[in-house]
Formats: sequence, structure tokens, C-alpha cells
Amino acid sequence: MTETKSFTGRRRNRRTRRSVQIVDRIARGLIAVGGIGTVVAVSTVCLFLVWVVVPLFLPASVGEPKKVDLAPAVAAAIHVEVDEYRVLGWAMSAEGVVSTFRLDTGEVIDEKPLFPEQPPTAWTFGIGGREAVCGFADGSVRTVKLGFLTTFPAVADLPADIAELPAGKTTVHDHGLLSRTKQGQLRLQTMRATVADPIVPAGTAAVVCVDSSSRPTGRVSGVFAADGQLTLHGTRRRQTLLRETIDSQNFNVNVPYTAPADHGPPKHLLVSGQADNLYLIWGDGVLLRYDIRDLNQPRLAEQVDLLVEPDQSITSLSFLPGKTTLVVGDSLGYICAWFPARSAEARTVDGAILIAAHEMSTGKKTAVTSLATSLRTRLIAAGYQDGSFRVFQSTSDRCLIEAATSDDVPLRLVTFSPKGDALIGLEGNAAWQWPLSTGFPEVSLRTLFGAVWYEGYDAPRHVWQSTGGGDDFEPKLGMGPLVFGTIKATVYSLLFAVPLALLSAIYSSEFLHPRVKSRIKPAIEMMASLPSVVLGFVAALVVAPYVEKVFPAVLAGVAVVPFTYLLAAHLWQLLPARVGLLLARWRFAFICATLPVGVVASAVVGPLVERILFDGDLRSWLDGQTGSGVGGWIVLLLPLSAMVTALVISRRVNPLLRKRLRGASRASRAVLELGKFFAAVLVTVAGAAAVGLLLDSLLIDPRGLVLSTYVQRNALVVGFVMGFAIIPLIYTIADDALSTVPGHLRSASLGAGATPWQTAIRVIIPTAMSGLFSAVMIGLGRAVGETMIVLMAAGNTPILDWNIFNGFQTLSASIATELPEAVQGSAHYRTLFVAALALFVITFIVNTIAEAVRLRFRRRAYEL
Repeated sequence: MTETKSFTGRRRNRRTRRSVQIVDRIARGLIAVGGIGTVVAVSTVCLFLVWVVVPLFLPASVGEPKKVDLAPAVAAAIHVEVDEYRVLGWAMSAEGVVSTFRLDTGEVIDEKPLFPEQPPTAWTFGIGGREAVCGFADGSVRTVKLGFLTTFPAVADLPADIAELPAGKTTVHDHGLLSRTKQGQLRLQTMRATVADPIVPAGTAAVVCVDSSSRPTGRVSGVFAADGQLTLHGTRRRQTLLRETIDSQNFNVNVPYTAPADHGPPKHLLVSGQADNLYLIWGDGVLLRYDIRDLNQPRLAEQVDLLVEPDQSITSLSFLPGKTTLVVGDSLGYICAWFPARSAEARTVDGAILIAAHEMSTGKKTAVTSLATSLRTRLIAAGYQDGSFRVFQSTSDRCLIEAATSDDVPLRLVTFSPKGDALIGLEGNAAWQWPLSTGFPEVSLRTLFGAVWYEGYDAPRHVWQSTGGGDDFEPKLGMGPLVFGTIKATVYSLLFAVPLALLSAIYSSEFLHPRVKSRIKPAIEMMASLPSVVLGFVAALVVAPYVEKVFPAVLAGVAVVPFTYLLAAHLWQLLPARVGLLLARWRFAFICATLPVGVVASAVVGPLVERILFDGDLRSWLDGQTGSGVGGWIVLLLPLSAMVTALVISRRVNPLLRKRLRGASRASRAVLELGKFFAAVLVTVAGAAAVGLLLDSLLIDPRGLVLSTYVQRNALVVGFVMGFAIIPLIYTIADDALSTVPGHLRSASLGAGATPWQTAIRVIIPTAMSGLFSAVMIGLGRAVGETMIVLMAAGNTPILDWNIFNGFQTLSASIATELPEAVQGSAHYRTLFVAALALFVITFIVNTIAEAVRLRFRRRAYEL
């Protein structure tokens, strides 16, 4: 019987061991699969981000060119444009005849004289050739609307011989080009030219130079006549808020013009896109800019020399879309982009100066013979005397494509296709067509992370502005403000959260009664379950407006609340020992009750601080309207001054007092500690004031550094509210790290005569440092990736400003707000993935460094 029981027991033990081994293997397999799956998932995310981002940095390319012979009328054209399908083109001659021709053969299929009565004597063409402004010998000026019309005729309306046109084939029909698309649809491309009534009536002198632009109140035309008169013509309209025209009147204004010394008539006259500037340009580079914002009083703003070398001459001019940036090509092969920008150093009547922001050159001293700009991507195509051409991007100053004809004949005219996917160049009696693949020319490492000189700015800047109101908008995809905003949000959030979380963990782990801790810790951990969108909503609609109302009290509370706690601690020491022991169980309740006392004290002290330090108006002081910088320096330097004072007291004062107070009573020590506390407060304030006065005497003002204009949704509110999202994470991990320190270390320290505070600072914290550091790093990762709180409470303004009272925009907030509206596959869309990749890289780097530091702390802890 005994042997049977023993055998049964052994069998049961074997089955138990076997089941344990099976469970252990399953657990190891699941852990391995989970670990490998995590690595694969993270790697897949990284690879996907890289896959989306890489096309941004692929180089542009040019395909095999195609050459066709042209009719003499087209070859001698003054301007050429092609349709978006690259099958049809039009060319305008100096006599005002528009010829429509096929791009594949060069055959002219239609000719139309626009001005049979008289040829134009001056002309300019708008961006993309959609409008031509022509001046005539009788002084009149007329506009012509030019463009292509796409229709889809029905088969029944076509002759029988072309109704069955094969797919991919084209034929001439109705003064246009009929083609069948790959989808089987018939498409007819025709050219339309509409001559409008004269916008400037006939005068006495022939028009030498002319240009025209529109403003909301009407069209403005600039005319330079053969008799040397410079005039403005146009129409003024008054409109209601509903855009209803009340009345309209014509005007003619003489512009005060005096030719520069030794100069004849100007070679070019240009009117800017907003009709606020008028340019007169001579061949040697002299430019006169007139301020014509007030049409009743046009004024000469400045004279600028567009060229540097004495032997240079202007060979080609063109506006970028919007007619703000003027692109100048010269005889030495240089291309320079100029635009007006307001500057504090400007001494002009309108406060702006013309700036040469971009210079593009390939180093070859060959003349620029033609210029063209694209409608969509701010590309500049330049044809050269040696038959070559180059494509530049104006924002990034990059040369994207360089190619040449095989004839070494100057490219007299160049033009982009409407989609920017081809370049057409005219040389001699032939036309060249190059297919282009420019990719994303506005994006480069420099434009993403460097300072770029954008149109209208007086200096290179880091700017994020991804969308605009029209085709002439210049995308500003500088990610510097977004990275800066992410760092700013993280820094201010950690400044608020880390001290509170770590000190709370130290107190609850080493000093708080276990029974109270068992209730407090779960309550703090439950704070982590609050959705960030709820915190952001509360921050934006409750906290931010309230803080704005009691702003002086909040600013004072940064110092008053800690002072209240420290004062309460010193007053507690004045209690008799017996009373202190009786009330020990209620100590935490007294600590909690100190907070409302500090808040009330801050509300009382706030207006007093505002009156003493900020001339009674904190907002005006922040705007720089009143007072000196001393008050701001005192507020900023108080924490540093307090740390220095505490260090001096602990290292110098306390050792001396211990020797002198041996044998003193508890009450005497408490009174002395209270006096020392008040003395330390006075020294702290005096030290901050002394350094503040010194800095102010050196003309160093904190306004403009970390203090400036107060905005309702700002970094202060974000740091406060995000702190509540970070504190539970840091507190929980830090408390667990402190609690896991072996008890024998704590007992040995206390047994050696150390106080609980000395034990916590010198034994427990160094041992748990790896865990504490991990807690801070996890909080940092939470702050870096936070989206909803910063989106709702930070104002979402991409600026580079450390001002704690101003907003910012983070990488995560930009992704959340802009990715749903970004065109898939566009530069904006892919740049947002660059932002995601930047977040990934930042997190990876921070975690790698954190792990290395944590392991070092852990090795030091093992040595204990």
C-alpha cells in the first residue's frame, strides 16, 4: 500500500513537473513572440515613415528632348505658351498675330491678328501668359485674355472621317486639335484670344513701356510714353462688405519722373501684383521704385542698382507668381530674385527696401537669354546664350536640372507647361521640348531645418506656414518652430511636474504613514486615466481664462505657496513635543490645509507685487510700455537665489550652529530655525534684487528673452495642465523604485544615527536613482508625444519664443491638425511624415541616452 502511494505520488510529481515545463515553455515563447513582435512593429513604423519621406529628397530629372521645326511666324514669336496636355501651343508675334501650332509637328493650324488696325509698340505678359497688356502708337492700352479651351464634343457632332479617331491619336479640327484619350473620350483643345476694350484711352504719344495689375478697388496700369511722361491709369471702385459695387470712376495720374543721369527711356516698366509698387528698369541695372499705394500721390521710394559689375547688363526679367518677387537675369549668367520687405533700417517713404534675397548661378559666364516661371512650384527656368537651360527653385536656391540643346544656339524663349512637367524652348527656327520630373523642389534639408529667406521677409527666418490663399503662395515648411515648440512644451511641463512628482514620491515612500499612503497612491495613479482631450478642454476653456483674470496672483503664487509650506513646517516645530506627538497622525491633513492658505495669501500678495515690481500694471510691463527689467529679473532669479542660499546654509551655517547649540532645548532650536528661515528669505530676495539691478544696469532686459506679451493660451497653462498628466506616471514609478530599496540599508542608516531625511537623501535616493531616472524619462516621453493638451491650450502658433506667457506649436499637434487636410502625396503631406519621423528619432535618441544613464546608476547602486 505504501509502495502504491509512493508510486502514485511520483507520477503526480512527474505530471506536475511536466505541466510546469510546458507552461514555462509557452510563457517563454509568448514573451519571445511579444518582444520580437514589438521590435518588428516599431521597425515597420520606422520603415514606413522613411518610405514616405524619401521621395522628398530624390533628385529632379529631365527626359529625352524632342525637337520640331517651326514656321517663321512662330519662330519669331515674342511669347509662347502650351496647354496642360502638351499637344497645342500658341505664339504671339510683335505685330500682334497669335498663331496656334501643334507641339508634335510644329504645324500652324490657326492664325489670328489681334490688332489689325495697328501693331502694338509695347507689351507685357502675365504669369502663365493668361493675359497680355499691349500699348499702341496712339497712346492707348488694351488687354487680351489668352488661354486654351478644352471641350469634349459628341461623336454625332463630328465628321465621319474623324469620329472614329483611334486612342492616342490627334487630328486638326475646328481650329484646334482633337484627340482621343486613353479612356476613349474625344477631347478638343482650342486656343481662345479675347481683346478687351481699351483700359487707357488714346493719347498723343506712343507707348514705350506698359504693365497692369489689379487691386481690390480696381485695375491700375502704368504707362511710359515716348514724350517722357510716366502716368498711372485705372479704375476706382467702391464696394460694400458684400462686394457690391457702389460706383466706379476712371483716373489718370502723372507720376513725378526724372530720368537718372545719362539715361534715356527705361527698358522695362512693371507694376507689382497688389498694384502698390511701380518699377522702372534700365538695361544697365538701374531701378526706380515708386510707392503707388496712394494713387493720388505716387512717390519715388528708392533707386536701386540691380547689377554689381560695370560690364553687366540686364538681359531678361520675369515675375514669380503673385508679382512680388522680380527675377533678373544678366549678361554674365547671374540670376537674382528681388522683392520689397519692410525693415527697421529702411529710410524710404513706405518703410520698405528692395532686397536681393536669392542669387542663383552655375558659375558659367554665359548670358541669360530668357526666363520663365512656373505657376505652381515657384520654379525658374533660364535659357542661356550657349543653348543650355537650367531650372532653379527660388525658395531653396537650388539648381534642379541642367541640360542643353545639341545646336549651341541661344534659347530665345523658354516656357513651362501649366503642370510644370515639361519645358519648351525656342531657338532659331526650332522648338525643343524636355519632359521634367522635378519631384518636390521646395523641400530640402536646408528649407526644413535651416533659416530661409522667404518672400516679404527682411531676413532669413524659421517659419512654418504650410498653406495659403492662392497659387502664388510660397510654402514655408521650416520645421524649426515645431521642434522648438515640442522642446518648449516638454521643458515647461517637466519644470512643473518633476519636482512635485519626485518630492511626493520621496515623502510618501519615506515619511507618510502606510495607511494614508494606501489611499493617497491609488488616487494619484487614477489621475493617469484622465483623457488628455479632457485635460486639454479644461485647460483651454477653464484654466486659461481664469489664469488670465488672476494672473498677478498666479505669478506671486510661484513663490508664496512654497513659502507658506516652509513657514508652516517651521511653525510646527514650535509645538511642544507632547502636542506634536498627539497631532502627528494629523500631520498630512495639516499639510493639505496649507495649500488653500497659500492660495489665499497669493491672491492677497499678487496685487501688491504687481504694484511694487511692475508699476501697477503687469500686462503693460510685459509689453515693454512701463517700468524697467528689475521686477522681471527678481521673479526669474528667486529660484536660483533660493538654491544658492540653501546651499550656503547647509554647507557653512548649519555646521557652525550645530556646534554652538549642543545641549540647547528643542524650543530654542525651533525658534532659531524660524529666525534662520526668515533671514534666508530676506537674503534670497535681496540677492535676486541685487543681481536684477546689476543686469538692468547693463541694459539686459528679461522682456524679449523668457518674458513678453501675455497671451491667454500659453506655455504656463500647458505646463500646469500637462503636469497633471505627467505627475502620476513619474510619481508611481519613482515611488515603486524607492520602495524596492532593501530594508536593511534603511535600517543600517537609521541605526548609525542618521535622521530619516538624511537616510532618504544619502542612502535611499542614490540606491534608487536608476528607477527615479527612468520615471523622469517616461514622463519626458509622455510630454514629447502629447497632442491634445498642447493643441487646445497652447494656441497652436509656430513661433520661436521662450516666452512662458506665449503659445507654441508642436510636432504632434501639427500632424493632428494638418494631416487630415493635406493632399495625399504632396510636399506638405510628406513633410508632416518628416515631423513624425523627427518625433521617432527624438524619442529613440532620448531613450537610448536614458537607458545608458540608467544602467550607470544601476551599477553604482549595486556597489552599495
